[in-house]
Amino acid sequence: MPYALELRQRFTPLQNRYDLVDAQGRTLGYAEQKRMAIKERVTFFTGDAKNQVAFTVGARNIMELAATYDVLDAGGTALATFRKDVVSSFLRSTYKVALADGRELVAQERSLFTALFRRFVDIPLFPIHFDVAAPGGQVLVTVDRVMKLRDQYTIHVQDDTLDWRVAAALAVAFDAFMNR
Repeated sequence: MPYALELRQRFTPLQNRYDLVDAQGRTLGYAEQKRMAIKERVTFFTGDAKNQVAFTVGARNIMELAATYDVLDAGGTALATFRKDVVSSFLRSTYKVALADGRELVAQERSLFTALFRRFVDIPLFPIHFDVAAPGGQVLVTVDRVMKLRDQYTIHVQDDTLDWRVAAALAVAFDAFMNR
């Protein structure tokens, strides 16, 4: 059964913070990422008390061109791995996604024109749209930035076997890691 999530960025001076909400408006948790960290890492918590980690997404190495990121559950078990495809990303940002069940997906900006335009005219309110597709081209996840002052993303998942934590991790990566 398809499902939807919403990722809302909060204004904070020292870190990126995101609220993750389901289609019924229930908060699933929130994420924090320190800005200008040497090694990228975002921790998703199930509540504001920060005592329960839901999952993390973090870079394997310190700043690299084709960074590899691991999505881990609270116990450290891998849910997915993704890495930036440097060659394809010259035209539009592209990530290769490997799920824990062995499936390989590709996440890419939907519009070549929009991606190229965004590279030359970096307007923060300009919409960003990503599709996450299976090898045959079937779109399993869409991530769309809503035109608002603060970043807000709508995530539609068509594949009910895809862990919601992976979809949320990809959405945060598209926002937090894409311009690095």
